[in-house]
Amino acid sequence: MLLRREGQSKNSGVVGSPEHRREHNGRLEEPLVVRGLTVLVPALAAALVGADVISVATPPPDAPARGTPAMIERATVELVLIEAYVTDSQGRPLRGLTTDDLSLMIDGHAKPIHSLEFREVGAPAAAPAAGPAPTGATEAPPGTPRRLPRRLILFFEDSTSSPEGLTAARRAAKRFLESGLLPEDQVALASCDRRLRILHDFTTDRGALGRAVEGSLDDVRRFTDFASEQAKYERDVAELFGRASQWSGGSGEGSARQMTLVALNYAAEYTPRSRDVLRALTTLVDSLSPYPGYKGIVFMGDGVPENPAFDFLQRFAERAPPSMASAVEKFDLSLEIKQLAHYASAAGVTLHSVQTTGLSSSTSMEMRASGRRSNALETLALNTGGTKSTSNDVFKALAEAENSSRAYYVIGYAPEGPPDGQYHTVQLRLKHRSGSVRWRRGFTRLLPDQARERAVEAAYFLPELYPDLGVEISAVPGPSDTASRVYDLVVHVPPGRALFVPQPDGASARLEAGFVLIDESQRETLRAAREARITLTGARPSGRLGVDFYSRIRVPRGGQTITAVVSDRAAGALGAARLAIPPATGAASPGALGLSIYSLSEHSLWIEIPASREVAPPTDAAADYEVGPSLKTTFALGELVACGFRLEGFDPQGGLRLVIRDGEREVRSVDVLPPAPGEEAPLPTGLIKMKLPVEGLPAGDYVLVVRRKGAGGAESDAGTTPLRLRPADGAGD
Repeated sequence: MLLRREGQSKNSGVVGSPEHRREHNGRLEEPLVVRGLTVLVPALAAALVGADVISVATPPPDAPARGTPAMIERATVELVLIEAYVTDSQGRPLRGLTTDDLSLMIDGHAKPIHSLEFREVGAPAAAPAAGPAPTGATEAPPGTPRRLPRRLILFFEDSTSSPEGLTAARRAAKRFLESGLLPEDQVALASCDRRLRILHDFTTDRGALGRAVEGSLDDVRRFTDFASEQAKYERDVAELFGRASQWSGGSGEGSARQMTLVALNYAAEYTPRSRDVLRALTTLVDSLSPYPGYKGIVFMGDGVPENPAFDFLQRFAERAPPSMASAVEKFDLSLEIKQLAHYASAAGVTLHSVQTTGLSSSTSMEMRASGRRSNALETLALNTGGTKSTSNDVFKALAEAENSSRAYYVIGYAPEGPPDGQYHTVQLRLKHRSGSVRWRRGFTRLLPDQARERAVEAAYFLPELYPDLGVEISAVPGPSDTASRVYDLVVHVPPGRALFVPQPDGASARLEAGFVLIDESQRETLRAAREARITLTGARPSGRLGVDFYSRIRVPRGGQTITAVVSDRAAGALGAARLAIPPATGAASPGALGLSIYSLSEHSLWIEIPASREVAPPTDAAADYEVGPSLKTTFALGELVACGFRLEGFDPQGGLRLVIRDGEREVRSVDVLPPAPGEEAPLPTGLIKMKLPVEGLPAGDYVLVVRRKGAGGAESDAGTTPLRLRPADGAGD
């Protein structure tokens, strides 16, 4: 779900103007009456009405005529793909297997193998060994593209793990990144220190990954108090046992009650931490789900206990009172661990576990507690076909996890009936050959709405992993007071990213967009969403139009984080982005209101996301839209770029400059000239529109700054906004 809300109002849009004519699904209607939005994004409003100040390149209307597509009937077969890792007695991949060499059971019943394909990283393509096609099948869907690069997430669990162990894990990971992967492998880095953090998104740049790992070594957020607090609890229990040995009479019962209380306090404090770790892993699993190639997560940490209370009590299991077993049942996490394994199986994600405590445990009680965690991690690895390690050699464990996916079989099973959302067990046996088999122990055929809902939730948590639609966010500043600030929020989707499907009445797209604001205390301050069905009539070329969702929002003066997600329902694609708004500083003062940058050569469909609860747009209704310049922050080299803003209290005779900065260095500057004597000021309200001098600038990240001169010629920044230039083939990426 994209956080759809009931009862949203439709107030006037940022792009409204009395002279601007509105299009409703491509049909011209009466001019839109402007209500209220008279301050923000003035440049855009002016550009929509008048290319009299800055000429806007309009896309040519000549587009090829659309014909009604012919109806084609075809039958397809849905395949569940099950990875199987088959090795000989030396641990080497066992090649040359056929469907006759394997027996497959689903939910305890023998099932035919539809296809069997051996995949080896870097090996030439080989035809799959196909079994008999199911009755009525006229076309079999292709298997997972084998030439897609592998995707691997290295996950550092800092919340409940020893900092020393995770330091060693990070150093081993850095070494692994330098020497243990194929050039095309894509790796991401994540950590959990009571919240999930992406240290680096997917890349093949090993240097960038190594620097991210190195930088995380000194991150104070990874140094938690878990280890020291656990030691304190252990000392408390040890003291209770010591006193109990000296007491007589009924004091032993009192000591048992006290120990039970200590254990329950421990579990109440640290069970939420373990649940946070499981949620973080589930979010990563969901984020990987849409990727069709190999995908794996390597967990590095002290482990996830099945029950934090039992994990603690096992250190004193020889003398723990029997009554404690029932008292700590409510802290059991085995269900959450099982669900994570099921979600990973549904998403086709392989989980590997590397227990960083390894063999460092010395006493028998420590070994038992370490074993309890190891067993929980083994469950995750076992159910997804992954590897597990309790060795002190973390580098070796990482190499084993990576090597396990270099050669494996993909078994194709054609399930019966529609998806049911249930988990189905898988049993696999090797016939006629000797060897060892690891395989994915189950699968879940999620209902379409279930799969989409989980993917959208993951996109809100990890927008960095959803770059496919090229989504970016602009927060255009407006007036503020002592309690809040006003912004016009614009979520931009570049041209060619949304899928417009030819229909009898015009090319049609179905998009859903939403955003969430979170403050510095992780409290949600605002959310809004809408679904838009867009139909382009006439000859307007859909491939040359972007989409700009916009919303007028009022937020507190504290820092905010905005996460936006766009779902293309027709293409089944997701895009997401995140933007941080720093806290307001000082008293509210006039500045450059509506400072925004827009393209003079790219146009977008403008669609409002209402942010109030009064009237909600119907989910199945066609979207009202306007066409205007694309407002964004990322532009292609050579693209014509302009900016606009309204400066409150602006004296036309005073000095004003627009500056483009690269870090602290000014690389471009243009003066804003006052009107000539006798000429009427273009807009007495202080609206300023100017083309930006970006010609000749190399690709990079810049900042556009409005500089205003004060008394005595001193300059100050009246407003800033990011400006990113990219090569033409990567604009908007």
